[in-house]
Amino acid sequence: MREELIDMLCCPEGCEEELRYHDVTFADGEIVTGEIHCPSCGRYYPIREGIAQLMPSDLTEGDERTEDRVVSAKLSEMSARDDQVEAYDKMWYLSLYGLAEIPMTLSMLSVASDHTLLEGGCGTGRMTHIFAHRCHRVVSVDFSWESLRVNREKLKRKGVRNVDLLQADLCRLPIKTESVDRVVSCGVLEHIPTHATRVNALKGMSRVLRVGGNTAISAYNHSLLMRLIGEREGEHAGGIYFIRFTRKELHDLLSEAFSVEHISSSLVYYHHARCRKIKSYVPMEKEAIVI
Repeated sequence: MREELIDMLCCPEGCEEELRYHDVTFADGEIVTGEIHCPSCGRYYPIREGIAQLMPSDLTEGDERTEDRVVSAKLSEMSARDDQVEAYDKMWYLSLYGLAEIPMTLSMLSVASDHTLLEGGCGTGRMTHIFAHRCHRVVSVDFSWESLRVNREKLKRKGVRNVDLLQADLCRLPIKTESVDRVVSCGVLEHIPTHATRVNALKGMSRVLRVGGNTAISAYNHSLLMRLIGEREGEHAGGIYFIRFTRKELHDLLSEAFSVEHISSSLVYYHHARCRKIKSYVPMEKEAIVI
């Protein structure tokens, strides 16, 4: 990770004080190990293998057996994503699907060479390097440690140096308000448990986006075909929660945080939406944070 990333970061526990580096080690001009310290709450967040780990305490200290449905679902998915990291990259149909998905996503983003882009839920980096070649800087977030490690190795092999990887929860984004020009999140929203946490994740992505910036978001389509061959809501292998949305349901959900400009369902399995942030973020006093 690059040293200047600290200027974009904030504590995921909701603290407002500036974060600081502590006991960091550099290699090839980038930070590879050390810690990030929050003077307000006193927490130290590790930096390992060039990846900052700014995870909220409930996900670093939690247990899948907890009675909290949201925490349990997230911990199960984190574990499953870590376990399935090799299998994920062998899913040939994702590459085939990407032939149509990636151009559509780029078209919706309208990314420029001077933009900073947030990739929410980057996984093993199926698209990360593509975004990196089209903008000034990419901050790619995921809560699967093993997925981030695979992504990092791919970027190294491709010689990509303008991406900062961050282990974090989309529902508690440790990124400062209105600090990015574009936001993209592909195939993530459907795995966030409960309506309230989906809204919270969308509001978090909207918060970090500058006014006038647009975002591209895709999510499972509850189309007629999918109703015939698949469940509306359930779990994938390893306990990964999912839900499928009708076009109206997705529009209503995205409207909680963005102005929805267009939703395409032409790729059948997924909806692809282009949204825009049209007004500045105004925090509600003592607003409850849903994890």
